Amino acid sequence: MHAFACGPEMNYLIVNQLRRKRIMREGSSNTREISLGENFGDVAVQVKGIRLETHADGSVDVYTNGPVKVHPAANDDGKPKASPEIGAIESTGEHKGEIYGGILPSDNKPIWFSAAPKLMDHYKAAAWAEGQGGSLPTRKQGDYLTTLKGKGGAFTEIFNRGSSFPAGYVWLAEPFTFGRYGAWCQRLSDGDQDYNIRNSELPVLSVRR
Repeated sequence: MHAFACGPEMNYLIVNQLRRKRIMREGSSNTREISLGENFGDVAVQVKGIRLETHADGSVDVYTNGPVKVHPAANDDGKPKASPEIGAIESTGEHKGEIYGGILPSDNKPIWFSAAPKLMDHYKAAAWAEGQGGSLPTRKQGDYLTTLKGKGGAFTEIFNRGSSFPAGYVWLAEPFTFGRYGAWCQRLSDGDQDYNIRNSELPVLSVRR
């Protein structure tokens, strides 16, 4: 029996629960192929003491003491796949409805943003972001957000809010160091970061990786 895991928590699923998403066939070499299709998220397979993890960004981790051979993908036509435009709203897949923010330099992984429909205090903002499967931007992610000004797409509306308070600000994840009733926020027009009372209502962005 093969066990699979998907999603951030790598929750294991039984193969026969994935009948609609799998295709298994016996090849001439008696190798069993299991296909879960595209946009399945993170998946882990464990068999014969070897653990293989595939991730939504295309990376693969293999845990084994034996040799590992790497081959080109079977459907690889030699042409690099086009990345979405920064500011584009994803129309399909795991990040459908989210704004593509490019590659975050600190870890070389893609980042997506979502805008909340209304202003919220810091407590509700954090809960809303978690409900989207993400989190509020960290201060470092806020710094990166500033570099997306002028990139167009859905970011145009976000950065066109001006610099007035509160419309031109967004909450950040970190609480203020010197007071539990405060949290960091960022002015969108220039990226300036300051703290505000957590009960105040500000615009909200969620980050997903």
